[in-house]
Amino acid sequence: MKKVSNRMDLARTYLSNTQIHMSTGALTRVRPDWGGTNIIQGENVLYFFLEGEGWLKINNIEYYPVPGELFLVPAGTRISCSTDESHPFLTYWCHFTATVGENNLFDLLITPHCIAMRNDETIKNQFQELITQHESDGLAAPFIVKSLLFHMMSRFIERSTVDPLQTASIPSVHKLYIVLQYIEKHLTEQMTVDMLSQLVHFHPKYFLHYFKSMLGVSPIVYINKKRMQKANSLLLHSDMTIAEIAEQLGMQTPYLSRMFKRFTGFSPNEFRQQHRMSQRL
Repeated sequence: MKKVSNRMDLARTYLSNTQIHMSTGALTRVRPDWGGTNIIQGENVLYFFLEGEGWLKINNIEYYPVPGELFLVPAGTRISCSTDESHPFLTYWCHFTATVGENNLFDLLITPHCIAMRNDETIKNQFQELITQHESDGLAAPFIVKSLLFHMMSRFIERSTVDPLQTASIPSVHKLYIVLQYIEKHLTEQMTVDMLSQLVHFHPKYFLHYFKSMLGVSPIVYINKKRMQKANSLLLHSDMTIAEIAEQLGMQTPYLSRMFKRFTGFSPNEFRQQHRMSQRL
């Protein structure tokens, strides 16, 4: 059971670095001649069908969408589709990218192409809000769009029955898991790029490029982020002093304080006091 837990933890760690961006979307009554054959999808696409009849063929599997079904078509997928001329589809749709480092999320994670949401008004409301916010000039709009897309993606990930580390069969991802597992086990110790690169037999310069291409940040930034997450937890759930926390993380107290404020905007003491004050309210 512990091994499975570790695998899930590593998968979550990797997926937590996903970056998502919506390029376009709308509510559309498709034209009677809508569709095509063997189209290679350039971006990930979501479809939420409200009305109409027709069919989709995704990677040689045929689907006949009914109202309330949510479809995900990953980038690079071969798709054919058509609609009934007398009863064309009415569908919400959006194009988006989802990447982990330089990799398309759905090259690394296998999810269903379709999930039934027939009795769930939430998705319809979310699509309405998604399109509204995508067209909005509001300062918070990009954050709301990302939040909605992440929530929709979570539905597909939750429905996936695939081992989350099936991605580890891809050599580059397997090597990343080796490094991430080592970092998790040695957070209290000093780690260098040379040391981490040796774990996967890479030249240090190539390892730097590889790590950043996979996670979007350098190894040092990633390690510091994990240490600050650990410090966060200890500040909230223990009575350890700042010096004791720094020692447990293998850091000098002043360095921990500077790093924590850089990541959170608060000093460790301020962060702990804010939390305790909120608990009293």
